[in-house]
Amino acid sequence: MILLSALSSGITTAGAWAWGAGTVVLLLVFPWLLVRTLDRKGDLRSSIARAPVTPVILGAGALCFILLRLILWLDGPRVLAAAVFAMLVSYAAVLVLNRAVKLDWSAVSTGAAAVVIPVLLFSLSGGPVLPAAAALLLCILLALRMRSGWQLPLASAAAGAVVGGGLFVLLQGLST
Repeated sequence: MILLSALSSGITTAGAWAWGAGTVVLLLVFPWLLVRTLDRKGDLRSSIARAPVTPVILGAGALCFILLRLILWLDGPRVLAAAVFAMLVSYAAVLVLNRAVKLDWSAVSTGAAAVVIPVLLFSLSGGPVLPAAAALLLCILLALRMRSGWQLPLASAAAGAVVGGGLFVLLQGLST
């Protein structure tokens, strides 16, 4: 599916992998390096671990929005744009629902990723081994989050899987 989407937009397999690697760098590596550098220099008022959820989510959402605009502007793979948009919606759901019900935003992201990443990997590889390995890794990450209690991370991950993962599957189905 991702290969068909990438090829239909004129992107080679290597180009699709480059888009994926660029996404990982922008959404995972760059924020981690930025926060780590600012924290080490003492430029943050408080540690990121003690920061309120709203600024962290707004920052992550801003990075997702920038990436979404880049994908659309550079005519990147639409399936990647669907994945980024689904993550944006997951972040928005946390902000909106956080007033009524407490959610663990990192577990929401993990839950959405537990749907999005295996679906993408299945589309890319055409077999179940790579997606199953990714799903297992994400379940291990979620289990590590449950060390201090299981109800909040599990409910949050389920919300992320339904909202972010469900929207991604819907958008991916509409794009074919």
